[in-house]
Amino acid sequence: MKKSLLAAVCVLTLSFSACGSPAATPQTPAAAAQEIVNCGRTQKFDGTPKRILSMNQHATEVLVALGVTDRIVGTAYPDTPDVPAAIATEYAKVKTISQKYPTLEQLLGTEPDLVVGGYASAFAEKDGRGRDALEAKGIRTFLLSENCPDATAGIGTYTDDLGVLGRVLGATEAAAKLIGETTRAVDEVTAKVAAANRPAVPVFFYDSGEQAPFTVGGRGLGNDLAKRAGGRNIFADVPKVFGDASWEQVGERAPEVIVLVDYLGDNGGVDAKRRFLEAHPLASATPAVRNKRFVTLTLPDLIEGIRLPPALRTLTAGLHPDLAK
Repeated sequence: MKKSLLAAVCVLTLSFSACGSPAATPQTPAAAAQEIVNCGRTQKFDGTPKRILSMNQHATEVLVALGVTDRIVGTAYPDTPDVPAAIATEYAKVKTISQKYPTLEQLLGTEPDLVVGGYASAFAEKDGRGRDALEAKGIRTFLLSENCPDATAGIGTYTDDLGVLGRVLGATEAAAKLIGETTRAVDEVTAKVAAANRPAVPVFFYDSGEQAPFTVGGRGLGNDLAKRAGGRNIFADVPKVFGDASWEQVGERAPEVIVLVDYLGDNGGVDAKRRFLEAHPLASATPAVRNKRFVTLTLPDLIEGIRLPPALRTLTAGLHPDLAK
């Protein structure tokens, strides 16, 4: 994952499922005025936001799944060309204003009354997009809670965020539907893994990096997925959502499965990552590489968003193939 996209993680969150049809769900008008707390910041809304700018693909997918596509004035920083089928038609209607983060001028040009960010870097102060600066201009902001400073996120983080966004956007019924679908799907897999009562499989998430591996740490959704899938993230002790580790640690901790993280702008893609690991003097000696036990997940699969249930099923099948039957 691009390091520039990482940062803190936090807010209230909720869970999701890509099964819903965002366009077909009736919406409930938001209250005339309401107040929420997001990443420790109090936000006051005098009415339902009408012009939403969404930064980072997973945040945009959540908004589309909530059925507010007609109010999204733009999105930025896509991670993958693939969009979950349930929202693909609606998602295609959203205009991409920048392949990376927009300039302040581009942002203001969309005339948003709410900016939703998927990563803390969406609100980089050095680029003029800080939350204080935007809110001083009358633009409300919302950061997906996985990225709040010092947060430790789980599936509940996502479902909580869904609830908050549903109230703010007047989409309470759609939010409740997504929360229910997500919770049921996640609980089904979690129960199956628990009933099997297997030893946790050591798993290494390889995002990028040759000098040092950039990996999933212990504070994000990826770590929670590993535990629910019957795995043990070998870098759960890294106190970040994503962070650097060392190849010596990879060798010592001997992962039995490696998750290759796929996203746009990743030179060579997952095939190049696999070849690199197979040639690396330390990584190549791990049980995962020797036994060719690789799982591919996209970056949005491992962070807060609607892809979490199918990602959990894919990871569980990679760690415990017989449980996928």
